Amino acid sequence: MSSVIIQCFLFLFLLVQCYRLGGSHKVYPQKNIHSQEEIEINLTFSQYSCDQNFLSVAIDSSEIKNKWRGFDFSSQKLQNLAHALSPAYIRIGGTDADFLIFNPNELTEAENEMSYKPVSNYTGLKKDEQEFTLTGGVWRNMTHFFQYVGWDVIFDFNLFLRKKDLWDPSNASSLLSFSEMNGINIAAFQLGNEPNSYEHNFNFTISPSALLNDLKTLRNVLNDHPFYRSSGLFGPEVTNLGNRAGSSTYLKQFLEAGACDVMDYISSHHYYLDGRTATADDFLNPQVLDTLKTSVETARTIMRENNCPLPLALTETSSCYGGGAPNLSDRYLAGFLWLDKLGVTALNGYSRIFRQTFYSGHYALISSELEPNPDFFLSVLFKKLVEGPVLTVVKQPEKIRVYANCANTAFYPQGSIVIYFLNLRDTPVNLSLSQFADLKTDVYLLTPGDSDGLKSRFVKLNGNLLVLSGSELPPLPPRTVQGVISLEPQSFGFAVIPGAKASICIK
Repeated sequence: MSSVIIQCFLFLFLLVQCYRLGGSHKVYPQKNIHSQEEIEINLTFSQYSCDQNFLSVAIDSSEIKNKWRGFDFSSQKLQNLAHALSPAYIRIGGTDADFLIFNPNELTEAENEMSYKPVSNYTGLKKDEQEFTLTGGVWRNMTHFFQYVGWDVIFDFNLFLRKKDLWDPSNASSLLSFSEMNGINIAAFQLGNEPNSYEHNFNFTISPSALLNDLKTLRNVLNDHPFYRSSGLFGPEVTNLGNRAGSSTYLKQFLEAGACDVMDYISSHHYYLDGRTATADDFLNPQVLDTLKTSVETARTIMRENNCPLPLALTETSSCYGGGAPNLSDRYLAGFLWLDKLGVTALNGYSRIFRQTFYSGHYALISSELEPNPDFFLSVLFKKLVEGPVLTVVKQPEKIRVYANCANTAFYPQGSIVIYFLNLRDTPVNLSLSQFADLKTDVYLLTPGDSDGLKSRFVKLNGNLLVLSGSELPPLPPRTVQGVISLEPQSFGFAVIPGAKASICIK
């Protein structure tokens, strides 16, 4: 009995000593302790700059084939959502662009259905790959909507309209004449979609040199229409560079054929993952994120080897191909891939990044019910905060990604700096910017919107749930702090230093 009493006294003694050593402070589990990372920004040099159209959007040509199902041009909600992303380019293109026929005349429903007919020129087509009609009335309505919300159109012409292995421009001329007569602005054009994959998808090929000759024909056609002489050309629209040898070879041969003397932008597409097999872990995997760097480095190397000074663009890009990954590409965690993509491409001099897509598919910025997905609000904040010279972050901590830019002078004074960040760790982190230690910082921290966590359909800004009020977007105010920037586990966002007075950000 005495040994039991002695053991109890020893236990009480040790408990008292632990309390005295720890004081009255609560002892947190190790995972809740904030680590601190020092961030330094190079303020002496900038090689590239982001303009207002850097982040742009895409809508697939299949929406025309589907008669814009669910996309109500007259909807005030839809107009407000689209306008929130302006100014921007809107790319109308994709696989179905090579099956689109323009008819300036209005068609009845029955006539429109009769206009769908198999493409007879090529043999490898699937049953649902058929020509379809874009009427003059629909073209007027859609372009009026784009103009109203502040989007400049990029239109992808049908490359499959051919005579004796040459592109037939007569249908394109018809659309241009109609558009010119109706005062429809078209900022730029494309011809075809992912031509390096034609053999795989359709059992025929169009060589890089043949495509360039077709684009020269398109340039001559544009010159015959004064309204479009200054419109740009994007191409060749190849698939992911770097991990697919065929796309890199196609781009290289396209440039060797003389594309830099014809084009205005050199463009490709990029997706990280297959939407059918992607997992939530993939969206947070640094190795998956780094596949974009491989693609970007491949593009820059090919451009450098061919002495091509033209700007680069990703004219179709998102998290996963095949329409996106269900319950992933439209959720909070998709923001890690999207924000990192914007940072990597800006840092490497890309001029345009077109999000696939604004509407339709699991990877869309808005749902089929016209409700904004988390990436929509992330995109709105990027457009609001980021513009001007791209800055370099000197050192990237492990599983923390930080990018820097001059801030948008429409919302902040000249000399302001914005950083945007991803915390891929499952622990909280404090970011310290000793360069601006005494200055106030506006923080825009985005976190999951509900108990679904990373798979949430919703997003919070500084703890406040972002939802529409009727057709109106919610305000997006920052939280002002001084000192370190506290990041929650697996979160992302922006921080603006209005008082930075960085000379590189003063015009």
